[in-house]
Amino acid sequence: MNEHTQNNSCQTGKITSFAQAEQMASSIQNGRNFGGKNIRVVDSMIDFIYPPVPFPSNKIFHAMGEIKIREMVWHHHRLLLKTKVGDLFPKNEDAFKMAVDKSADLFVEALGGDPIFTEQHGGFHLRMRHFKVPIDESDREIWLAMYKKTLKEIDFPKEHLQEFWNWIEPLSIRMINRRTTMEAVKRYYWSSVERELMVAGKDNEC
Repeated sequence: MNEHTQNNSCQTGKITSFAQAEQMASSIQNGRNFGGKNIRVVDSMIDFIYPPVPFPSNKIFHAMGEIKIREMVWHHHRLLLKTKVGDLFPKNEDAFKMAVDKSADLFVEALGGDPIFTEQHGGFHLRMRHFKVPIDESDREIWLAMYKKTLKEIDFPKEHLQEFWNWIEPLSIRMINRRTTMEAVKRYYWSSVERELMVAGKDNEC
């Protein structure tokens, strides 16, 4: 007779929120499912699987150049400062500038420029690098929304918008290091933002 009792509720998708998980734990304690006669094994559970990130070609770098890429990163961070995500940045002006310049180094390299980021800081590893700063799903959505706003407000080459968006959208998920829900992270595929960004791109040409 098998002495191990398994609980497959996590695997079968019955738990959809932390509130349910707490209720389940309370129910288990009341039912004496722990500390009983048999060993009880709770299945392993995967939080979520990070989607692949298609890094862009160097076409964007050739179209924009390093200076405009850095201006884009600064524009994005100025927008972030006006949101609750701004509270995550250093209050000291010099420290904030250092953080933004570091992010700009990453974008310049990722878009096809010189390896200025990896030579100074090593690999990108965004989730690990941000781990000291708690970033949850809503922070990620704000970060991405402010990039959409940035792309609408700056002179970004519209022929490369799709390639850029298809990079930063899954990239933004890699920044999440604190989960507040067991639901899947919401995706914002190019098809959902294409019309808005392309129309904005045409307006910028006028």
